[in-house]
Formats: sequence, C-alpha cells, structure tokens
Amino acid sequence: MQETKVPDSEFPEEDINAMGYNVAYHGQKTHYGVALLHKLPATEIIKGYATDDDESQKRFISGTFNAGDNRQLTVINGYFPQGENRDHPTKFPGKQRFYADLIDHLDDHHTPDDLLFVIGDMNIAPVDPDIGIGEANMKRWLKDGKTSFLPEERAWIEELSEWGLTDIYRHHYPDEADLFSWFDYRSRGFERDPKRGLRIDL
Repeated sequence: MQETKVPDSEFPEEDINAMGYNVAYHGQKTHYGVALLHKLPATEIIKGYATDDDESQKRFISGTFNAGDNRQLTVINGYFPQGENRDHPTKFPGKQRFYADLIDHLDDHHTPDDLLFVIGDMNIAPVDPDIGIGEANMKRWLKDGKTSFLPEERAWIEELSEWGLTDIYRHHYPDEADLFSWFDYRSRGFERDPKRGLRIDL
C-alpha cells in the first residue's frame, strides 16, 4: 500500500488483522505513508532509508519474510516522489535522491541473486509503450520538463535493471501498449476509448 496518509499511532492494524493479514507500516499525518500486508512470518522490517531522519517523508518500507525451504523473500515497497518538473528546486532533486538511496540500500542489503521484489508507485514510465497520453502531449511534457518519462528518470530505472532487477510486467508483455496505472481525472482519461494514461506503478 502507498499513500496511507496516517501516523503509525492511528494505523488501523486491528482491522487489517481481522481480514487475516499481518501488517507493517510506516506513515505520517496527511501525506505519504507505506504499508506491507503479509501472511508469511516476517524476519526483518526496515522503515525508511539509512539516511532518513525524523523529518524525512515516510515513503519506504522493506519486509523480509520466511518463504520456507530456508528461503528469504524480501518485498521493498516505495511511494516514490513525483518530482513535478526537471526545474523544480527541491522536488526533482528529491526524486533523484530517492532513487539513489534505493540503489545504495540494494547494495548494502541485497545481491541480485536474492528473492527480491521492488514494488510501488514509482512515478516513472520506463518505456514508450507505457505512455498513453498521445504523441503531442508526450512531446509537450518532454519539452516542458514535466516528470514521468524524462531521459534522466529512465536512466534511474535503467540503473535498477543494471543492478539486476527485471520489470516483470514488461518481461511477460513486451509489446502491450494500452494498459496503464495512472489516469488524469481532469481529462477523464480512464473513461476514454482508448484509455489515456501512464504505467508508472511497477
């Protein structure tokens, strides 16, 4: 889960438990927040990056679980910054730093041979088939420096691939170009035919 928008003291843990799940969460009032619902026994939960402090946005949680047969399964869940625009003085550098911190975390805690998933609202469309907003809009976004598929953002995703991660959806559906996870509510992108949106949740 991303965007839980609730401090840990108010997270509805008992309600989640009543549905048959354990839950680990890392949140704050009004903004951001992430959670992992799980049934496997947790052996380690990490909340936030090593570089985070008390003022850091609550956007990262990692859970390692006993998957049986002496195997450990790790799920990293992130609510990645949107970044707004290449020229934004704080939001875009914050997005870049979040991706850099992820690489550092992977280097410090994992190897490419681990049973590992990185999931969440990653706020980047990795390849052109993940962009369904029309050619004119795509060019305008790039010209204006609007985030989601800027070349430097795609380089951050490529760095994750070079580390050893695979985009599972693209692995199974390399040519699909009409399935998206984000839609502009203002232009009713979900209701249009064909739908107009972006695949930025990976």
